[in-house]
Amino acid sequence: MVERLTRKQMAEKYPDQYLGIANMQYENNDGVTLESADVVYTDKTDEELLTLQVTGKEDIMGWYTTGNKIRLGIMSL
Repeated sequence: MVERLTRKQMAEKYPDQYLGIANMQYENNDGVTLESADVVYTDKTDEELLTLQVTGKEDIMGWYTTGNKIRLGIMSL
């Protein structure tokens, strides 16, 4: 089930977890500061989400809900 959540709601409901999100809305349309998105996946690893992103089969982005983990290539920081 897809649900629309703000960035804060995602962090509260799914702390320290990777989510697959779609239809992102950014503050001031800056393309950087996530405001809200449709949560599509809550049950996939960061590797699975990256594979979905790279193959382009689904228009999703992997998002880590808390902290500063940023997906860079095949490595999480």
